[in-house]
Amino acid sequence: MKIICAPDHLDTLKSMLREYQQLDIVIVEKGFDYEGMCYYFSMEHIEDLILYLQSLHQKYVLCYADEKQYKLLPQQIDFIEGYSQEAFVHSEHLQYQIYQKLYELEEKLKPYGFVRINKSTLVNIHKIESIIPEVQRRYILTLKSQKKLLLTRYYVKDFMETLRRDTL
Repeated sequence: MKIICAPDHLDTLKSMLREYQQLDIVIVEKGFDYEGMCYYFSMEHIEDLILYLQSLHQKYVLCYADEKQYKLLPQQIDFIEGYSQEAFVHSEHLQYQIYQKLYELEEKLKPYGFVRINKSTLVNIHKIESIIPEVQRRYILTLKSQKKLLLTRYYVKDFMETLRRDTL
């Protein structure tokens, strides 16, 4: 990130925008000239600049399929199945491989609405269409892609808490 601004604002902006410093963007305070692509901002509306930078700073998951590497945003993922050293990421139409353990992905993706539903599966709660109760406190989750997943009784409590937390 390149910042063009009044000298007395530079340290404040560098501190406030530290987490966005790796973005390939030029930000220019109104009243300063810059030739080229940039984002103009004013110190009175700094929150608009931060919202814009947040939209550019979305995290993604690196996946592999057919010897190619893909970047998937968390909201593109339906669910993830994990097996020892690798996991399989399922989107609406495709399956990808990822070389991370399921517990690592669980921690990283928790803020995006992912929750464990059984020993080997994480689901994106935003992709669930319906929840059907089964016997012995188990549930069948039907995703918007019409795939069905099993929520086992051991994970019901965390699942329901996550569901309530993300509900209006």
